[in-house]
Amino acid sequence: MSTPAGRVQYGQVWVSRDEVMGPMNYLVVSSDAYNDAFGDRRIIAVEVDSRAVYEGTYREPIIDAGTAMLDRIVWVARSALQEQVAELHPHRHAAVAEQLRELIGN
Repeated sequence: MSTPAGRVQYGQVWVSRDEVMGPMNYLVVSSDAYNDAFGDRRIIAVEVDSRAVYEGTYREPIIDAGTAMLDRIVWVARSALQEQVAELHPHRHAAVAEQLRELIGN
């Protein structure tokens, strides 16, 4: 979908370069304002399990990517992200943001 030089935005799913357990997909959950300020260095994301599609509390299925585990919030160096591989459906943006607020406090 996109190269590493692409702009990082809320709702995008990026694959990282190989980590200890291989490449990892991440759903960007940091705001576009945060990404504009720091997106060249770091983002806030949640892990995406690319091997299965789950439903339930703090789980968000993403077409062509797997399931975002909304309770696995991580900081990711921008240099670790290689390619945009999917995107959260725009109609799900608000619902996912609300679930994240529940997890970290209003």
